[in-house]
Amino acid sequence: MKVEKAVVDKYTAFLKDKHRPPSRGGNTRAWHQHSLIIGGERYSFLALGAKRWVYAGDTVTFEWDWDPTQRWRNVKPETVQAFDKNGKPVERGIRGGKPWRRAETRLPVSRREWRD
Repeated sequence: MKVEKAVVDKYTAFLKDKHRPPSRGGNTRAWHQHSLIIGGERYSFLALGAKRWVYAGDTVTFEWDWDPTQRWRNVKPETVQAFDKNGKPVERGIRGGKPWRRAETRLPVSRREWRD
């Protein structure tokens, strides 16, 4: 299915990967759940980084699939195309991939204190 030239009402992003403190590189390139609300309907996708792919008020075109088991409208991230207020295409967000984080963050203490 496809949404063409629709105006975004609301846009949010939530961290889905494991949290990392700023001293370890932070969460700017971690996996985030991006959510769009268009005409009262929620669409979402997983992508790298918290950087916005579109802004509220932008016009956007994308393809999406319906997941009947979880009732999600899953956007295909590679098809997201935003247009600015003048109608020119704009490419935003971090496009690409990387593996999920597996390691838990450790407390900033010595190994000896860690055992206590």
